[in-house]
Amino acid sequence: MTGPPTVEDELLVTAAHPTLSAESKQRLSRLLARQPDWWRLVDDAERHGIAASLHGHLCPQSAALVPPAVQEALAHSARACVAWNLRLRHELGRLLPAFDAAGIAVMPLKGPVLADQLYPDPLLRATGDLDLLVRHADCEAGAEVLQGLGYRRLPPEEQGAGYHTRFGSDDAEAPGVVVELHRELGESHASGPDVRAIWASASRSTWAGQAMWSMALPDLLLYLCFHAAKDGLASLRTLVDVTLLVTRHGSEISWEDVTARARAAQLAAPVYLGLGQSRALLGAAVPDPVLAGLRPRGLSWRVSQSLFEWRGGVLHVPDEMLVGPVMAILMMLWEDSARGRLRHLRRNLLPATSLRGRWTGAGPAASWMRWYPIWLWQAARHATRQIRTRPRGL
Repeated sequence: MTGPPTVEDELLVTAAHPTLSAESKQRLSRLLARQPDWWRLVDDAERHGIAASLHGHLCPQSAALVPPAVQEALAHSARACVAWNLRLRHELGRLLPAFDAAGIAVMPLKGPVLADQLYPDPLLRATGDLDLLVRHADCEAGAEVLQGLGYRRLPPEEQGAGYHTRFGSDDAEAPGVVVELHRELGESHASGPDVRAIWASASRSTWAGQAMWSMALPDLLLYLCFHAAKDGLASLRTLVDVTLLVTRHGSEISWEDVTARARAAQLAAPVYLGLGQSRALLGAAVPDPVLAGLRPRGLSWRVSQSLFEWRGGVLHVPDEMLVGPVMAILMMLWEDSARGRLRHLRRNLLPATSLRGRWTGAGPAASWMRWYPIWLWQAARHATRQIRTRPRGL
């Protein structure tokens, strides 16, 4: 079980909000006066994607309480975040008209578009790459557009998930930028948002004067919760996204529609987790009946909650826990149906060629008698390492 929150935990949760109320500012000052473990706080803020926001809240009003070296570390993170976001914004402004000129409907996921929609200062939302959703029929044409703009398809060992294709930029205008061209929003063995339904409910819109497509609000909320759970529910930044969407658009959201779409996609558990943790940690104004209507029941849910707390909850999960056996078990238990859990079990007991190749180094033609013992050994080895790296005191 997780213990009581530390002063560093309380600082993180308070400073995660892009805008602080007068009460939150006072609380922040009281917490800073308790002299937290500064470098642990910096490390945690970086891991949770809120270092730039933390810098914005701490340094102007509390400079006397924050050691100069910590101020400089946070300032460096904030400058890097702003510079990278400017590069991504410039690149998205180059990509969207190219897709439009090719007649390809494109829907940016998260990134600069979501930051502009929700954040008072969009440049402070940490973003790693650009995610673009296109229809299945447009995948190859989309790849050609990217290649025409100086992108190259990354090699198989750098592709990762099977529901998108990753491209890296060789163009001088976008050094280091990676674009993930999505045809789906999650792996085929896992329950996920219905992309066809999302396209059917989407609408044409613009960003920075460029044509694009946008999700309907219920789909966007469902997707953000699903994405938070898919990444292990281990980042305050993803929960801030959910909280800001509820804060800004809560009066426009049909909660009945959200609940119905979550159940239709068999995503009640991930949506409950995203909404519930956003409310518990960040105060998201999610109505009680919505959480009550989505809350899973049964033994698998109780086991998943015990495992979730054991591995550190949202705030304390080590990176080591976000891959391998613990993550695989949680994803299986967070499935709504027995059929979904069986899909996960089959995928992990009988892995696809690409997955087993990444974990065993065995080629596609390798005999199962050669790679399967390695697969089991790697799983056991990884599980042992995860048990050893679990945070102490939880």
